[in-house]
Amino acid sequence: MAGRDAAGIFDSGDIGDIDKRGKRGRPRGMATQTVYEALRDEILTLVAKPGQYLDESQLEKRFGVSRTPIREALIRLQSDRLVRFSANRGHFVEVVNIDDVPAIFEAMDLYQAAVFRLTASRHSPELLEELTRINESYYEAASARDHKTMTEMNHQFHMVIGRESGNTFLAEAYETVLNYSIRLTYLMFEKASHEPHHYEEYYTRVYNEHKEMIELIRTAQKDRLEEISKLHTRLFCDRVISFVSSREEFRSEPQNFFGK
Repeated sequence: MAGRDAAGIFDSGDIGDIDKRGKRGRPRGMATQTVYEALRDEILTLVAKPGQYLDESQLEKRFGVSRTPIREALIRLQSDRLVRFSANRGHFVEVVNIDDVPAIFEAMDLYQAAVFRLTASRHSPELLEELTRINESYYEAASARDHKTMTEMNHQFHMVIGRESGNTFLAEAYETVLNYSIRLTYLMFEKASHEPHHYEEYYTRVYNEHKEMIELIRTAQKDRLEEISKLHTRLFCDRVISFVSSREEFRSEPQNFFGK
């Protein structure tokens, strides 16, 4: 019989194929990626709340995969600082600690300036077109007050620049702080969902700074690009500070503000 030796045992090729697949027949790498991307999106957009327990058994049932790809995905999310593991308790969605915010902005300031400089040296016409398209989508969403799409487009704009820097180590570090910033953004929208938003000036400035960044990348004006990247970080930082400091629950319980 093809695929077996004379004793009826699977040959090494068959064993290798089985080892690459979970017990439900899906390639393990594909299963891990599917689980990882789904959970990552839910954590970033607050569908999975900070501090929420991630039950491995429930995740197995939900995704229809074995325990191995679930654990592999959770380990990847740990490395992204989106999930934390507690001995004898399991995995939880990482909380957003107010004490970490200054360090996050400091790291963002440094990483962003670096990836922008590198991208200015390595960009392509296709990149400029992609960034322009994303930024216009951002503006359309902002005009419609579609905060989810707007936040996703802003995140994508910066992720693309990180990718095009050509330095995977730096891009991955930059992605980590971008993930933190997008969670801050969604947390702010969630806490103010019942209030009118008065951020039109902020959104317009983000859009205009993005346009300037695209032009500076095109003309490889690295020093000015680094300058505008730092102003961009400061803009977001000031918005977070203004938001949290104006809220009574932050003044009364600052350590628990983002964890509630």
